[in-house]
Amino acid sequence: MRELGRIYGHIPARGGSKRVPAKNLRYLCGKPMLAYAIECARESDVLDEIYVNTDSDVIAGLAEACGAKVYRRPAELANDAATGDDFTADFMEKMRPATLVMVSPVCPLVQPADVQRAVETYRQSDCDTLITCQNTQLQAFCEGRAINIDPDAPLAPSQQNPVIQILNWAVTVWDTASFLQSYRSRKSGYIGNKRVLLPMDPNHGLKISHEEDFQMAERLLRAERSVAATSEPVRYWSPQDGSSCVS
Repeated sequence: MRELGRIYGHIPARGGSKRVPAKNLRYLCGKPMLAYAIECARESDVLDEIYVNTDSDVIAGLAEACGAKVYRRPAELANDAATGDDFTADFMEKMRPATLVMVSPVCPLVQPADVQRAVETYRQSDCDTLITCQNTQLQAFCEGRAINIDPDAPLAPSQQNPVIQILNWAVTVWDTASFLQSYRSRKSGYIGNKRVLLPMDPNHGLKISHEEDFQMAERLLRAERSVAATSEPVRYWSPQDGSSCVS
């Protein structure tokens, strides 16, 4: 098991948002969406420092109110042209964590246990990057070309298809030295050189990119609270029930 040194939590939250305006500040089941990522990072108990990386005074105020520190990104990294590689490298160069753990603010259903599992999996590996993902064996195409099926062969059960790993970036872990070395040589550090892709609960990885995603997250959060409140055991219908399915 390797030592990870100083582990910083990193929550990037730019003020501008076009597809879902001001989504980091928008209330989701009673609290601003950004608060979910901060609470998740804090409750994971595996991060030495937690920073919200922002250009916004309002987001900075919310971050501090939720118990996170604030890193003010330079103005040139607060526009649409700045990439995740750019503002992550900037944070690393200025703050110098040994290990950086990004908790995505646009995945509000991520749980502290997801962060704990990501950090522990990374610790047990020899990779320089860990990225959470969702596995699927559903039949998939990209730009009209089949990915994990033969369209000219009989359709096999989906469980026989090769697994496709879809990156959700809900939790990402990087070795700072490796990231910066890659960034300085090719302007790319996000994807890493030697990586582990860690599957997680698809609900926890739900990403808010569009208004429909926000509505789905709201429904899932309300459903989770309802299930937790009722704690009804799992049941299955049988002929002996003698009841109709129609209400």
